[in-house]
Amino acid sequence: MSAFHQKNWTQRVTQMGDQAENACDLVHHGKTHTLGLNRIWQNGDGLYLNDMTDAMRYTPDRLSRWCFIECMGIGRDNTLKIKQEKLEALNKWSKLGPTELFVYSSAKNVWWQDATHTWQDAAQTHGELLTFPEGKHYWALHTDHFPTDPQTVPDNEDVFA
Repeated sequence: MSAFHQKNWTQRVTQMGDQAENACDLVHHGKTHTLGLNRIWQNGDGLYLNDMTDAMRYTPDRLSRWCFIECMGIGRDNTLKIKQEKLEALNKWSKLGPTELFVYSSAKNVWWQDATHTWQDAAQTHGELLTFPEGKHYWALHTDHFPTDPQTVPDNEDVFA
């Protein structure tokens, strides 16, 4: 089986976020509720992401007792690539309740989590604002400048024993 970064877009999009969401569930001992849209670009009911507001499109992936949690993964380059509009949408969610970003590195099996405004501050201070090929702006923030220290994801046995 090829590594995630070696797959084409069609193959990658079917798995995007799954590893980060699974790691988040382990870290939070399964005490989260699935909330996000889970890659529903469009379905037979006429639900189109492009018709939604940014806040709707970027519904956080998880809900815990104390906050909304958006889950993202990073690649071997150790760089978080987060769309500028996504950070702005998550800041709108923070008006409803605390909203945090959970970032997972499958290569190192470590995670970071902090308030979205803290990630935005780190991105604006240490990140680079770049543009994806489709024209969306994103922040590239290296792990050296993440707002918290990495922690190891627990094993399944440790969490659900």
